Amino acid sequence: MDFSLTKEQKLFQSTVREFLEKEAPGWLIREWEEQGQYPYDLFQKFAEFGLLGVGLPEEYGGSGGGLTELAIVSEEMAARGQSLVNVFTPTVEFCRQAILGFGNEEQKRHFLPRIVKGECRMAMGLTEPNHGSDLATLETMAYLDGDEYVINGSKIFTTGAHISHYIFLLVRTDKTASPPHRGLSVLLTPTDSSGLTIRTLRKLGGDAVHTCEVSFDNVRVPRSNLLHEEGKGWHIVMAHLDEERILQGAKCTGTTRAAFEYALKYAKEREQFGQPIGKFQAIAHMLADMASDVEICRLLTHYAIWRKENGLPCSKEAAMAKLVTSEAAMRTSHKAVQILGGYGYTMEYEAQRYFRESKFWEIGGGTSQIQRDIIAKRLGL
Repeated sequence: MDFSLTKEQKLFQSTVREFLEKEAPGWLIREWEEQGQYPYDLFQKFAEFGLLGVGLPEEYGGSGGGLTELAIVSEEMAARGQSLVNVFTPTVEFCRQAILGFGNEEQKRHFLPRIVKGECRMAMGLTEPNHGSDLATLETMAYLDGDEYVINGSKIFTTGAHISHYIFLLVRTDKTASPPHRGLSVLLTPTDSSGLTIRTLRKLGGDAVHTCEVSFDNVRVPRSNLLHEEGKGWHIVMAHLDEERILQGAKCTGTTRAAFEYALKYAKEREQFGQPIGKFQAIAHMLADMASDVEICRLLTHYAIWRKENGLPCSKEAAMAKLVTSEAAMRTSHKAVQILGGYGYTMEYEAQRYFRESKFWEIGGGTSQIQRDIIAKRLGL
């Protein structure tokens, strides 16, 4: 098994890295986050650079590539900051891929080229105030009235809803379905719909893109906006969870790598007692552990990618990648703060940002506890 990137993929990686360093320097990301300002120009630059078409067939305006290329983009964005991830991920890695996999031809022709051009942004409306890990029991209802669905309920943690054109909305269309997940459907819901209200939430990291609570009061959506078939919403979401967790592994790898590289540079430059602090065994051993975590993250993530791209079962491996990399990011960023000491605790240095952002990786995309449940079940427990 060889998980090495090809020459073309390495070139793509370095090109993406240079692009992000130029277009999203650290000082500008901090400015966006302090002001809670969505970087509309950056999203458009993503489109012009071709990032919004990565992993999408050329027939829909994409630039080709697959899961490996999407993972490369995910890692590089996360290494720059969670705000970049929040600009890119909801629209491209989940909503776009779901439409590609389950949309009818009319929906694909309508949405996918517009996403690639930067003309359409989407948010994921899955979690509800009372339904997170137990998503199958969600309560947001939609019933058919003529040629329109009427939606009532609320969603929480819908990142980017305030700047999106559509919400990829998981709703209940059958109250009596047994088991409950068979009564779920997906509606591509315009955010300018009458009766739809959005409230932004403050959070620990990535605040250039707000996470939102969205309420639906008799919101009407055309029947043509139903994705796939009624009652197939759970199937759509589950079909993309493995890929989502694998790409989450790539993001965690990016944060882990960035925290390590930042601390390593500091340890080589900061002098105490007549020598760089990296020469002290206590610091050197922390950095050795951090370097090991980076490699573990990358290997687990690319093993899961290899299984997915070769058509092999990968739910266990995707869960392992998400679990191990998220906890490695938390460990590594914690060590980075410790290595910087007092400076690590100040907002002027990036170590605190890696620390804040890492906590999200242990929660978003399924908590560490849920990943352990998935792994345990695959072990026959």
